[in-house]
Amino acid sequence: MNLSEIVRKVSKELNISGIELARRSGQSPQNLSKKLVKGTLSYEEFEQLMELMGAKIDLSYTLPGNESEEVKLYDRHVMDQLTILEKQLEVERLKSKYFTDMSFEFRTALETVSGSVQLALKHSSCEDRVRAYLNRLYPALDSLTRLVDDNPFNREAGISIAQGENYDSEGEPVFDGKNVLLVDDNDLNREIVKEILEGSGMKVKEAPNGRQAVSMVRDQKGDKFDFVLMDIQMPVLNGFEATKKIRALQDEERAKTPVIAMTASVTSEDRQKAEEYGMNGFIEKPLDLKKLAAVICK
Repeated sequence: MNLSEIVRKVSKELNISGIELARRSGQSPQNLSKKLVKGTLSYEEFEQLMELMGAKIDLSYTLPGNESEEVKLYDRHVMDQLTILEKQLEVERLKSKYFTDMSFEFRTALETVSGSVQLALKHSSCEDRVRAYLNRLYPALDSLTRLVDDNPFNREAGISIAQGENYDSEGEPVFDGKNVLLVDDNDLNREIVKEILEGSGMKVKEAPNGRQAVSMVRDQKGDKFDFVLMDIQMPVLNGFEATKKIRALQDEERAKTPVIAMTASVTSEDRQKAEEYGMNGFIEKPLDLKKLAAVICK
């Protein structure tokens, strides 16, 4: 029995009409009826309606050893916990709806990108056709970027590593002199990201897998890397395991090198696993320098 069903049952037993209950709670009968039918009452609304009807419900629980204890449902501590649970459930519901709604649009844009690249490669001898196919990429990439940016559950974790990042006159971040290790098994991805990073003033070294990345962090001559951009899914050694090995290096300073996960999608499972393995933050592909600056500066 959910909260709405409890309210309906109690109001029926006390002969309190829905119109009267709506009047007491300051809601329109239509609005209250809609919540009761759909079962969308919040715990605070449930508490208010029960109090308006003069009804109280005791919540009891049993501890190991059969020690029982009763708690009033309208106790503020209990209500706070129930409200938190309600919000968590609502977030999960919204998350499921968001990814369901975006799946078709995301897949369509991704297929456009993939198809355009394949056609451009197939007709590489014809410059005009290659240019035409590549021009199709821009709206598709804009669409993919928008889908990522509009994700209400995308919250990059912050790390405190880089001081003195500046922005140019057009508001673009500048990372002059930062030493960065870029780790990705895809050659084309590395080429694109490297160009973006170097264009903002960074000094970039590359590694095609996690094992080589660990060696480069350990054996880097001179100053250590300011941070590592680490792809998650890679052969030889994935990003999670590579980060774990970096954290275990004997050189304490190098073991603390910040590692930012660079991935096409970020799930709650990825975030939890990344935290367990010692990663410091997330940045989603395609790389956005302003988002990277926000992650680094936090």
